[in-house]
Amino acid sequence: MDIDGLLELLDIESPEDFAFFEYFAELTESREDIPFETLYQFFSRVEPDVLDELTRGYFEELLDNIPEDQIEFYTLMDAVGINLAGLAQNLNQGLNLTYYTEEFFKFRIWYLFDSKTVCRDNSDGTETQTSVADAIVMYRLEKLGERAYSYDFSACTDYPLEEYAVPVVYDTE
Repeated sequence: MDIDGLLELLDIESPEDFAFFEYFAELTESREDIPFETLYQFFSRVEPDVLDELTRGYFEELLDNIPEDQIEFYTLMDAVGINLAGLAQNLNQGLNLTYYTEEFFKFRIWYLFDSKTVCRDNSDGTETQTSVADAIVMYRLEKLGERAYSYDFSACTDYPLEEYAVPVVYDTE
């Protein structure tokens, strides 16, 4: 997929139009193959403040939809969100765009495809394995009155979270 395909997927005219939560959610949750280079090109044309705000908003929403008994997984997702938002906040510092894109790309692949969550149906005890993204959707639907599950995210807590040194710029005026 190239940049034009990504714009079509998001139903926007240009990366400058990428200003709403729904677009960020679609980009994160789309199962389309989006190459790293396309994401990098796209993010390079999004205002850093907008990307920071959208990243923070997405992870706040995600954290609100993690079952309360999954404390270790919640802590991990909070750390991933803080890491990505910190990288987005400092995008004006050169190499951070590469780091942000790498972390977003890695998170997206893990979130949609590589993670395995065990979901046990509370009514009949059957277990299924799903991605984190699918388990979060199931939990959201459960809040709307759909079938209830017990969730085990323990196999997902080995997410490889990188630590980046993010420069802090102080305004001396």
